[in-house]
Amino acid sequence: MKRINLLFAAVALFGMISLNSCSKCQTCSDCPDDITLYDDAGNEVSETEVCEDDAASKEEFDQGIALIEAFGCTCK
Repeated sequence: MKRINLLFAAVALFGMISLNSCSKCQTCSDCPDDITLYDDAGNEVSETEVCEDDAASKEEFDQGIALIEAFGCTCK
């Protein structure tokens, strides 16, 4: 459960919709069965788009993608 909450926090942090167009976005999906992705409204989704413009810095964006992938999801 702790893993799911941490993943949800990472996705929520980076999943905010930006008014600007994204300079770099990745779609994350194909997570293991025990990992669930959520959209900004808290609904379960099979994939989510994470954009660099939604993070405070490129490093934060890269760390967020690395965290999601560390849980076994695929981000492209």
